[in-house]
Amino acid sequence: MGLVLLARAVSGQTLVSLPDASLTTTLTASVSEQARASVPNAITFMVDDTTVGTDAAAAALKIANIVQPSATSTLRILARASAPAFAPPTPGATTWSASDVAWKASAWTNATSSAGQLAHDAFTNVATCTAGAASCGTNSLLFTLAPKRDVGSGQHQLVIIWKLESLEQ
Repeated sequence: MGLVLLARAVSGQTLVSLPDASLTTTLTASVSEQARASVPNAITFMVDDTTVGTDAAAAALKIANIVQPSATSTLRILARASAPAFAPPTPGATTWSASDVAWKASAWTNATSSAGQLAHDAFTNVATCTAGAASCGTNSLLFTLAPKRDVGSGQHQLVIIWKLESLEQ
């Protein structure tokens, strides 16, 4: 019966004479493009007269801790509707289409806003943060619901999907 010994090199092990300061380890920090976003939980239109447009209360939207590839990168904030139309309070009732919701260009910190109209089939630009900004936002995002004479009473609901994207300038 014989004795068999198997030797296998272990990664990172090196025989050195003491004292020694020749061993090294590379440290890598992998940072993804990222931001902390705060969007409105709800936007309510208190419709008192269906024959005129209705403004919602000003909404706040904040983007902080923006990390992008370079100081020339910008962050774009976009929105789209989750459905072509609001869900009416009763099935089949007349309601607003997504495109009946619009917003006005407003004052932003570290960003340029754009007036726009909600769509279901595409994202629409809301604002673009200034290149290299660590944060941007507004407390005055104003949404307007178009007039619609023949809607019924009750809660009509639609969800907004927000998109943040990095653009290299």
